[in-house]
Amino acid sequence: MFYLRRFIIVIVLIVASYFALTALHKHLDPNKHKPDEAREDARWIATSQHWLDRQACRWMGLCGLSHYHPDPAARSWSKKRAGQDILLEHEEDVYGERIDWEEIIGGGGGPSEWDGDERVLKDVPQFVLDHAPLVHLYSKEEFWPSDISEHISHITPYLNHTKMNTSRPRHNVHDLHELNSGNQGKAMFLHSKDDVEQRPDWLGSAHNKPIPYPDEAEVEEEEVDTYTEFTDKKSKEIEKEFWFDPDGFAPKQSPPLSSSFRSQSTGRRRLSMKKSLKQKRRTPALPGPGGYSPAPAHLVLVDKGNGILDAFWFYFYSYNLGTTVLNVRFGNHVGDWEHSLIRFVDGVPKAVFFSAHSGGLAYAYNGVEKGKGKGRENRPVLYSAMGSHAMYATPGKHPYVLPFGLLADVTDKGPLWDPALNYVAYHYNTSITHNQDAKSIPNSLSISQMKDVLQPASCNPKAPMGWWWYKGHWGDKFYELGDFRQWRFVGQYHYVNGPYGPRYKNLGRSKPCQSGDRCTILESIEQGKGRSWVGRRRR
Repeated sequence: MFYLRRFIIVIVLIVASYFALTALHKHLDPNKHKPDEAREDARWIATSQHWLDRQACRWMGLCGLSHYHPDPAARSWSKKRAGQDILLEHEEDVYGERIDWEEIIGGGGGPSEWDGDERVLKDVPQFVLDHAPLVHLYSKEEFWPSDISEHISHITPYLNHTKMNTSRPRHNVHDLHELNSGNQGKAMFLHSKDDVEQRPDWLGSAHNKPIPYPDEAEVEEEEVDTYTEFTDKKSKEIEKEFWFDPDGFAPKQSPPLSSSFRSQSTGRRRLSMKKSLKQKRRTPALPGPGGYSPAPAHLVLVDKGNGILDAFWFYFYSYNLGTTVLNVRFGNHVGDWEHSLIRFVDGVPKAVFFSAHSGGLAYAYNGVEKGKGKGRENRPVLYSAMGSHAMYATPGKHPYVLPFGLLADVTDKGPLWDPALNYVAYHYNTSITHNQDAKSIPNSLSISQMKDVLQPASCNPKAPMGWWWYKGHWGDKFYELGDFRQWRFVGQYHYVNGPYGPRYKNLGRSKPCQSGDRCTILESIEQGKGRSWVGRRRR
């Protein structure tokens, strides 16, 4: 009888904990839309071949215990499957022509086909590059920045869990949008050709690890400066300034930036790429300046009118390693788009947004850490979390959603990445820029119905655009419960859907924050340390 009571108490505690943590997660998570994974719950559970597993999943929220296994960040070479067929010769497209990133990124040549005004290519203003972000990647990171062209060569287009029949044997950054024809974006996935749990080399992209700065070790030892003290009064004053929310101040027909503002020189801050893509992949450390990575960042400039320019820096990784709760890993997915935003007013930086998962925090530009060393002065410093690559303003531990720090990102002063040394730049205009944020668009209005225009910057007139218009996910569909790699607990999956691309990151936002009704501009790093990415102060 004693053991029976103990068993019943344990079961009751597990069930109570499940419902409590699930309710707490729903309350704290700013993303109130029901995820695709949850919509397919019944069908997903039915894929398990084990009756007990299905029942435990339905009634107790313990899914996949029959095949739970450790999921370390890296696999030893001895445990990798023999004979992995990893595609290496991917610098040639289906027509046999090499995708020349030297030509695309370095400029030169005439303009190719693009949407927008073919007569005038706009420059990247020099002030955007002068205030470009610097990113500290985690010192023990296993999944480094990736080149989207390389990523695409290792995937196969799928509709949910079924391979697509396409007219091309292989797609690339120029023609990826052709997959949209007759298909819904939510059903399209770029499925990995390899088993990601075997950690194929392309998934980690170790060859794209940034080159160290000569003085990087010395900089790491310096303390992080703090800036302006935060007060509620200053926060309210910022919210009254028109640049914080131009839709609340600017006239409906906001004038574009002046021609003199557009025509500032972009400078020559990039490294000339003299090696082919194949050579770069096979060379672990390229000669070049500190902070350079062979994986290009993507700079997207959105003119909001009245002198306001939003500079979005997008960073791509082939894999997102989820965080652990009680040593159980959740949230893995193939393909990972992260971004930061710097808002300028008449060329002066005003705010920096750090994206993290489905939210993030915004800071006054003068309140964030700045780079030190030649070429890094007065440039904001961002910290990329281990595995998840979420962006933060400080090194350390960053809990989110769950209480007691059970779920947390970790950042430190690892290798410093300078995206301004290697980037592809675009100008983007969207029909929702001046009137409403993307989050308020009716469900009946699809992204394809918007009057969006993308145009390469003058420094890279041949920049590919097919990848931008692709409507689907950049990774695998979340694995079924019957898959050995999958499990779920407290509503959190071991593997989730791959993300959508940059076009779906609310680039038409009025306020600097990506989502949610509230947007607080934090005035100092110290103030940010007291908040999680969901915008609530931690106790």
